[in-house]
Amino acid sequence: MYKKIDVPWQAGKGYRGGTARLAPGESAQKILRAIDIRTGQIAWELPQAGPGVSWGGTLATAGGIVIFVEESGALAAADAVSGSPLWRFQANQNWKASPMTYVFDNKQYVAVASGSNIISFGLVD
Repeated sequence: MYKKIDVPWQAGKGYRGGTARLAPGESAQKILRAIDIRTGQIAWELPQAGPGVSWGGTLATAGGIVIFVEESGALAAADAVSGSPLWRFQANQNWKASPMTYVFDNKQYVAVASGSNIISFGLVD
C-alpha cells in the first residue's frame, strides 16, 4: 500500500513522493508467476524465499527460458512452459536491476547488474 507524503521537489535530490508499507497482518513475499494469457489462469508459480524487498525483474527468451533474480540473491532460470527450475547462481545480491540478453560473436549472453559489477553468462547452444 502506498501513502502520499507532501515532500517538495528539489533539483539535484532524489524524489519519490511517497512510501510503501505492508497491509496490516501481511508479510512481504515475492512470487514469480506465469499467467496463461488466453484464460487468465496461473500456469505456474515459484515463490521466492526472503523478505520481499529486491527490485529485480524477469526476462523471457524466445528459446523458452525465463531468467530472473531471486529474492535470495541468486540469478536463476526456469522453463517457460512448466516453471521447472533449470539453473541458479548465488550472487548474494539485493537486486536493483533486471536481467538482459545480448549477442556477441554469434553467442548469446545473459547479464545483470549486481552491486557495482555486471555478471554475465553465456547460454548453451
